[in-house]
Amino acid sequence: MLQNRSELEQMLRGPGSLGAVFARHAYGMRRWVELFAVRLPQIADAQLTELVASIVCLNAKHTVLFRERALAHGVNPDAYVCPPEGQLIYERMAPLDAQQTLAYALGSLEHFADLLAVYAEVARDQRDAEVLAAVRADNDRSIARLREVVGHPAGPSAAAHELYRLRELAETPLYANGH
Repeated sequence: MLQNRSELEQMLRGPGSLGAVFARHAYGMRRWVELFAVRLPQIADAQLTELVASIVCLNAKHTVLFRERALAHGVNPDAYVCPPEGQLIYERMAPLDAQQTLAYALGSLEHFADLLAVYAEVARDQRDAEVLAAVRADNDRSIARLREVVGHPAGPSAAAHELYRLRELAETPLYANGH
């Protein structure tokens, strides 16, 4: 559950704010592709390889969709600068082993599900709503698959939730300016 949900909702009602959100997540999804794709050769289990590959593929697809939506809102996704709180998320993911990475991914996607729900509530543009609905459906399927593999781990999953919580507290005020 988002600690700052009401503040986030308020910030996202401003002009350009949803474009800033799309730019932020386009960046984050691209980073996920980079961090997960390099792990594929290290995975011996075929089903696990397919799961990680599907997460990589979905993040690549969602990156394109969110970049398009950011541009449609007049926000250049290439100008997005990730705050230190966000960079820490990717730094912490890099050294994790395969099982820890999947648990961390689960926590990340669960947090993203909470964000997507807020974004869907404030979306006024029909194409924004369609993209958010498609990404939410993909995200929910990924969460379900990850839960089958890793269950509900407390360690890496909880760490991801905490890092994303801190990122939201740092990033939400930036949306007021459409950044």
